[in-house]
Amino acid sequence: MIKFNIRAIVSISLLFLLVILFITAVGIQILDEIIDPQILISIYLNPEENSPSFLIELQTIITAIHVIAGFLFCGLSIIHILKNIKAIKSYFKK
Repeated sequence: MIKFNIRAIVSISLLFLLVILFITAVGIQILDEIIDPQILISIYLNPEENSPSFLIELQTIITAIHVIAGFLFCGLSIIHILKNIKAIKSYFKK
C-alpha cells in the first residue's frame, strides 16, 4: 500500500498555487492596462448592444482562476500550519 505524505503534498500544492497566483496577478495587471475603461463602462451600461471583447472575457477568466487559487492557497495554508504546529511552537520557545 502506498502511503501519502500529506505534508509534502500540501507543500508542493502551495508552491504550485503560489506560481499560479503570481502569473494570474501579472496577467490581470497587463490586461487592466490594455483594456480601455470607457469600453468597460459602455458594456456595463448597455450590455444588450455591446458584447464583451476577447480581452475582457480573458481577464474575467484569469480573475476567476486567481480567486479560486487564492481560496485554495488560504485553505492549504491552514492545513500546512496545522501539520507543522510542532515546528512552529519550537520556533517560539527559543
